[in-house]
Amino acid sequence: MDLAYLFGWDIDFVFDIRKGDAFRLIYETVYAEGEIAKNGDIVFAEFINQGETYTAYRFINPSTGKEYYDQSGNNIKKAFLKAPLDFAYVSSHFNPNRMHPVLHTIRAHNGVDYAAKRGSPVRTTGDGIVSFVGQRNGCGKEIVINHSNDYSTRYCHLEKFEQSIKKGKKVLQGNTIGFVGSTGLATGPHLHYEFKIGNKRIDPIKVKLPSAEPVPKNLKSSFDTLLLKNKLMLKEFSKLSPYEDE
Repeated sequence: MDLAYLFGWDIDFVFDIRKGDAFRLIYETVYAEGEIAKNGDIVFAEFINQGETYTAYRFINPSTGKEYYDQSGNNIKKAFLKAPLDFAYVSSHFNPNRMHPVLHTIRAHNGVDYAAKRGSPVRTTGDGIVSFVGQRNGCGKEIVINHSNDYSTRYCHLEKFEQSIKKGKKVLQGNTIGFVGSTGLATGPHLHYEFKIGNKRIDPIKVKLPSAEPVPKNLKSSFDTLLLKNKLMLKEFSKLSPYEDE
């Protein structure tokens, strides 16, 4: 699960895995009185998915703590999650000319609908400030969150809000903000999710999401030393494994 979490911004581990995919990792093991107590942090991980290679190196940033970066120093964490729900399926795509299922008129569908069980937790896809929480028009109970760089996200048809959510509250990526419902103009329980840059609505599935901050320039030499150390470990391990090292 830790491995899936690390690459979860780029790989959908339900739909994207294919025969021939491969991975390798280095992780810490915690011992107590000579016995293995538990598995610790992943130090290095590599996943080859459909021919594309993803890497993650653990690096301790004095300002932000433990972070994971690729070999170029880019943060593997994206500023936004790919989806606001853990387990759901897309029931209606972004479509400016969709026939509305309730009104039966052509009405732009400026987001994505995720079908999910009523009461499923809805998470904010990025850090931000709640700018609206309440009931409004056909969206029923909704939440709007403003993010940095003029990004904003919108979550509609909620059954209810998470108790602490209110206008002006700061939320962090992955925080539960509400629960799936069918309030407003909805034919059944689902989440309507919108993604905006400025005043322009963007398809949340197709948008290229920005990464979190890369390795700071003043720490780049320390990161390069870490890369070298991990690559030396990998060379040693590759002698014992059929997994081919580059």
